[in-house]
Amino acid sequence: MADSIKCPNCSGNLIFDADRQLMVCEYCMSSFTAEQLQNTIVPEAPEQSDAGERIHAEQAEEHIRKSLKDEGVQFICNACGATVVTDKNTSATFCAFCGSPAVISQRLTDEFSPDFILPFKYGKEEAVKKFFKWCKGGRWTPFDFVSDKNIEKLTGLYVPFWLYDVRSDVDVIGEGVEQKSVTIGNTTTVTTSYYQVRRRMDLSWKHIPLDGAERIDDKLMEAIEPFEFKDMVRFDPAYMQGFFAERYDLTGDEMKERLISRLKEYITTELQPTFKFYNKGVTVKQDNTLIYEPKMFYAMLPVWFLHYKYNGKNYDFCMNGQTGEVTGKPPVSRLKKIILFFVVLAITAVLTRLIAGMFMGGFVG
Repeated sequence: MADSIKCPNCSGNLIFDADRQLMVCEYCMSSFTAEQLQNTIVPEAPEQSDAGERIHAEQAEEHIRKSLKDEGVQFICNACGATVVTDKNTSATFCAFCGSPAVISQRLTDEFSPDFILPFKYGKEEAVKKFFKWCKGGRWTPFDFVSDKNIEKLTGLYVPFWLYDVRSDVDVIGEGVEQKSVTIGNTTTVTTSYYQVRRRMDLSWKHIPLDGAERIDDKLMEAIEPFEFKDMVRFDPAYMQGFFAERYDLTGDEMKERLISRLKEYITTELQPTFKFYNKGVTVKQDNTLIYEPKMFYAMLPVWFLHYKYNGKNYDFCMNGQTGEVTGKPPVSRLKKIILFFVVLAITAVLTRLIAGMFMGGFVG
C-alpha cells in the first residue's frame, strides 16, 4: 500500500514545499507544519465501486506479482486505486496514473526505518535558479547553455545515507628529511638531515556521510558535501511527500571499508601541517593508529538530479538540496575559446609594439 498525507481541510494530497518549509495543499492552498500533521498518513485504498472492479484489480496485481517474480515492487495508490510498479528500493514516488505523491511505508519499517531526515531547503524553482547561476559562473560554459528548454528532467530525491560517528587514536612513526644548501663563492654545499618523527593525537568525526544506494555515483555525492546536519530532524514521512526516495541496498557494515579509506584521507590531511618543517617530506615507517567501532545512523538526505540536453548531447548534474552546492561537467564553448585566443593575440601584439617602441626609442636617443 502506498500512503499519502491528506489535507485536514479538504482531503486533497499534501506535498512538502521546500522553499516555505511547509506541507501545502494545492487544492485549497492550506499549509501546515510537519508537526501539525503527526499521525495523519492515510494508508487505506479507496473502495472499489463494484465486485467486478475488485476482481479486475486483484487479477492485475497477481499478474504484476508473477511477472516480477514476487519481488514485491508494486503498490496500490490510495488516491485512485491503480496498481503501480516501482523499483524494489523505491520508498517514495508518484502514482503514474493520477500523479499523487506516495510514500511506500512498508519499505521504511524495521531495519529500513530511517533515524533522521534532512528536509529539502530548495524547491524545484530555486534549484533551477541555483543551477543556472552555477553554470553562468563557468568560464567556458557556452553562452546559450543556460535555458529552460534544455532541462529534460529535474528530480528531487531523498538519497539513503549512513552517517558515522568515529573516534581514533592516531599514532604514526616516520622519517623526516630536511635539506639545506649553502653557497660560498662557486661552491655549494648541500646538507641532508634525517629525523625520527612521531605524531600522536586523538581525532574524532561526527556524521561522516556515505550513500547506501549502489546505483548512485559515490563521487557525485562526495562532490556536493558538506551537508549541514544541524537542520536534521527525526524521520518523519511528511517531508517525503512530493519527492522521490530510495532505501539503502548497502548496509552500514558493508560500507566500513570505504569509511576506513576516507578516514585515512582525513588523518593524512590532519598530519600534513605538522610535517611542514621537513622540506623533503616525511615517510611513514609505522602506523599504530587505532580506529574504534563507529556509531551508525541511517538518514535520508536531499539531492536534486538534473538531466540536461544541449546540442543533441546529454549532461547530468546534481545539487545538494539543502546547501545548493552543484556538481557536474558542463560543455566547453569553442566560441569562447576562439574569442579568448584573439583577445590574447591582440594584447600580445599591442605589448610587442610597446616594447619594440621603447627599445627603438632608447637606441635612437
